[in-house]
Amino acid sequence: MNRRLTRIDELKRDIPPGRDLWPAIAAAIEAERAQAQAPAETRRRSAWWPAAGMAAAVALVALGVVIGRGIALTDGPVVASSNAPAHDNAVIPAALRDAEYRRQRDALLVEAQAKLQSMPPAERDKVAASLRTLQRSITDIEAALGRDPANALLQELLVSSCQEEMRALTAVRDSGGQET
Repeated sequence: MNRRLTRIDELKRDIPPGRDLWPAIAAAIEAERAQAQAPAETRRRSAWWPAAGMAAAVALVALGVVIGRGIALTDGPVVASSNAPAHDNAVIPAALRDAEYRRQRDALLVEAQAKLQSMPPAERDKVAASLRTLQRSITDIEAALGRDPANALLQELLVSSCQEEMRALTAVRDSGGQET
């Protein structure tokens, strides 16, 4: 019997749903609550990371200062007097290494200058500018080390810059005749 309805109050008032929807709704609400709480716990845990990072940075700086002071004590000036303390003799090998480095660098500079003269002008200008930049950097670092000889970071930067200069000079010396 399909009777046609003409008014809204003729509809049935209590029609049960085909299935119970509440368990799925309750599970979705609980999942959302759990998800909202997880980042708060993660934030509480990660709030210590910046402080731990700062503590590690301070520890590394302190270690660098201690190492730098130790290096400054062993790499001081060489004393040529016969009544120098025994620990000054440990400095002599460092001075000899420095003299050997200077000798090799000077020889490389002469060879590189000769090679630069045979390069085309545009290439020669670029290479010469790069070498001047490296040499200016080394001079600046040496000046900074003169003001703060125990600075381990500056010492490492000086060694790295000198190595880079030696690589560049060697590359110039070993470069082939590239005429354009």
